[in-house]
Amino acid sequence: MAHTPSPHEHLLHNIASRIRQSLELPEILRTASQEIRQFLNIDRVKIYRFDADGSGQVVAEALCPDRLPSLLHLHFPAEDIPPQARQLFVQAQQRVITDVAAQRRLTYSFDPTHPEGRAQEKDVRYSPVDPCHLEYLQAMGVKASVILPILHQQRLWGLLAIHHSEPRHFAEPDLQVVQLLVDQISIAIAQAELLAQARHQAFQESTLNKISGLLHCPLSPEEARQCVLEAAVNALGGSGGRLYIIPESSESRGQVYLHGEQPHIARLEEEPQWQSLMHYSSSSLTRMSLVEAIASWQTSQSPLIQGSDLEPLSVQKFRSVSLAELQRSPQLKTLAQGFAASKIRSLLMVPLEFQGQFMGYFTIFRNGYDQEILWAGKRYPNERHQRPCASFDAWLEVRRDQAPEWTLEERRLAQAIGTHLYMAVMQRRVESLMRYQASHDSLTELPNRLMFGERLALALADAQYRDEMLGVAFLDLDRFKTINDTLGHATGDELLKLVAQRLRRGLRSCDAIARWGGDEFTLMLPHLTSAEDISKLAQQVLDNLVDPFSLDGQEFYVTASLGIALAPYDGQDVETLLKHADMAMYQAKQQGKNNFQLYYEKIHKRTLEHLTLESDLHKALSRNEFLLFYQPQIQLQTCTVGGLEALLRWNHPKLGFVPPSQFIPLAEETGLINPIGDWVLHEACRQHQVWRSLGLPPIRIAVNLSAKQFQQANLVNKILTILEETGMEPRYLEIEITESAAMRDVQFTIATLQLLQELGIQIALDDFGTGYSSLNAIKHFPLNTLKIDQSFVREACHDSSDAAIARTIAALAKGLKLKTVAEGVETQQQLNFLHAIGCDGAQGFLFGKPNPADRIPDVLGLHSSFCLSLGNSKEVHSTPLEAQQLNP
Repeated sequence: MAHTPSPHEHLLHNIASRIRQSLELPEILRTASQEIRQFLNIDRVKIYRFDADGSGQVVAEALCPDRLPSLLHLHFPAEDIPPQARQLFVQAQQRVITDVAAQRRLTYSFDPTHPEGRAQEKDVRYSPVDPCHLEYLQAMGVKASVILPILHQQRLWGLLAIHHSEPRHFAEPDLQVVQLLVDQISIAIAQAELLAQARHQAFQESTLNKISGLLHCPLSPEEARQCVLEAAVNALGGSGGRLYIIPESSESRGQVYLHGEQPHIARLEEEPQWQSLMHYSSSSLTRMSLVEAIASWQTSQSPLIQGSDLEPLSVQKFRSVSLAELQRSPQLKTLAQGFAASKIRSLLMVPLEFQGQFMGYFTIFRNGYDQEILWAGKRYPNERHQRPCASFDAWLEVRRDQAPEWTLEERRLAQAIGTHLYMAVMQRRVESLMRYQASHDSLTELPNRLMFGERLALALADAQYRDEMLGVAFLDLDRFKTINDTLGHATGDELLKLVAQRLRRGLRSCDAIARWGGDEFTLMLPHLTSAEDISKLAQQVLDNLVDPFSLDGQEFYVTASLGIALAPYDGQDVETLLKHADMAMYQAKQQGKNNFQLYYEKIHKRTLEHLTLESDLHKALSRNEFLLFYQPQIQLQTCTVGGLEALLRWNHPKLGFVPPSQFIPLAEETGLINPIGDWVLHEACRQHQVWRSLGLPPIRIAVNLSAKQFQQANLVNKILTILEETGMEPRYLEIEITESAAMRDVQFTIATLQLLQELGIQIALDDFGTGYSSLNAIKHFPLNTLKIDQSFVREACHDSSDAAIARTIAALAKGLKLKTVAEGVETQQQLNFLHAIGCDGAQGFLFGKPNPADRIPDVLGLHSSFCLSLGNSKEVHSTPLEAQQLNP
């Protein structure tokens, strides 16, 4: 037998069906009111919704018009329902039944935590009716009423009011059904809110897709930003808007875009009060570094939207301000006047900012509006116990020029638009900065070789069209490496900046300069009519460097070598001219530096020879073309050989022996100095052990380390490995480093030398007095020997200055308890001088030329009891020329 639904079930089914059929809340509320009125056969059922300010409005109603008046759309003040009553509706889920004739009120409270839920009554109380509420009901013609709270998300959303014009008893089963219907209404409210969120999310996504499309369309950046502003104003329901982008480094002012209604303030962005309101000032609008821009841009590449609530990735500090708020601030008086003169009454401001990178802001304006509120009777604020309205005649309140509010969804949409704008502006800025970086040197901010090549190509075409000469110059700073090695790269970089600035200032307006790399610069000198023009310009360039450069209180003198090629005579394309200018510059170096050279054919030949030698040097080590010669170091007090200095020689298969002064600098330039230096160290130690195996007594071997070789982090371990592989005792090895290499990094030098000394290795400081050493640093170096450079020995007998320097070095060594060895001793007179100043040792052609390893046993045998009579030079003296002939 089929089940016949009861009236209660039928009612619940109808309401649930309506909720399933339509997600529109007004229709659901209207249907619920009608179904409940029919079910209870009552005169009126109304649904009352609370507004944000606590007042309420009848949003749905079902009634018998012949018995009670309509209250639909009427507003009721917040004072009609006291706060304590609202709290009871929420906390106790209180239901209130009022019998007007008996002036009695019955309240039911439920325990929402009870397992049986609403079916369990927690508290039932009878109490007299509030006089104000009683007169309120009587004025409406109501004799019986029931009030049930409508809750949503643990807050009081509204009330369901049941009114009857006659006294009426409400059965508990009927009220339970009504309560279940109220629960259905709460579900419908939640469902409608989710629908509204989904619709708003779809609207936001559609708006942001449109914004993104505009920002990445083929329009110019200015046109795209104007379109985005207009789209943002329309999407956010604004009457106008304003977009401001901060200036780039090359701009004096930022970019301002306007749409619709605007405040009556000229140059708003320059107004200090507006800047204060936006929390930025002109001092904050600084140019970003490229690294910061790229880092910020890369961070912003994360997905823009996260989650269903459309929270933008970058948390921006948007704010809304009304005209009334501006007028209340004395500091914003001028700003308030400008907005008051317009129709704008509310502003929503969104900064384009992320992780401290401020790119601008956009603002949406809304005009004021007039609000009409239909109240149930004339309002008497703060007089709740005054006679309520004798009749509920509608009273229309008109609120003029109201400031529109901004919902949370609107703020989030504005924030997401701001994120899109920030990312688009940042992308443009980063691309611009990257283009600048690609064509400019980051240290000096001069054009780099790429841009110079492009400019030179255009200038060559123009010179050909005008039938003019064009000069291309290569400029290289002289001995700049010494400054870098001695004072560090930071000082060198600062000096390069100063040099670049001075070179740029000394050129004509039509000339161009670029940093080619390191301490090399290229210059383009157009519109030349004769060779005299280029010579004059070249000399001016060199003269600009004559005055000293001041850096950290220290003066530096810088000279340069300049090579010049002329178009069309020395080449008609970029590559050829640059190549020939580079060759001419190399020739200027060979001519003694601090001069300029014009390219000619012989320079080409010499440069080719240099390149060939460089190519051969790369193969020399693998072809076993290197060998070591050894020069004896004599102990002056005992007239015996105290040690040998290992000297590198290159026996070229075609050229014969290549002078060290020619191939050592080349090895340093090409980076071959480290593997070659390692070979020298290993070969010297190996050879020492060979001599020992022949029965020769052990002797100290001195090996020179280049600056690059000494700076290796694994130097100590490398030397220790070589000693272990060859079996040489550390005490017979002496490491020589130059003064400039030692001063490059004083702390590193001290630490490295200490480790070497702890192994038992001897340490000698070579070329002492020729660098930029500090005596304060020298005293901390763990040394055994100071070597007096041959430049001081050569003229010591004829030049009082050189004699004084040599004497001072010897005295300094004695004070520091170090030995001294003089280099380049060639005459008996020099030897007498060194003996007189207390020098400990000497080496040079006076005692013997460098010899290959197989000659050393004879040399050691010859000089094992070496005797030299001071004042008798005939037995030992050989002229420098003879010595050169003996010395390969």
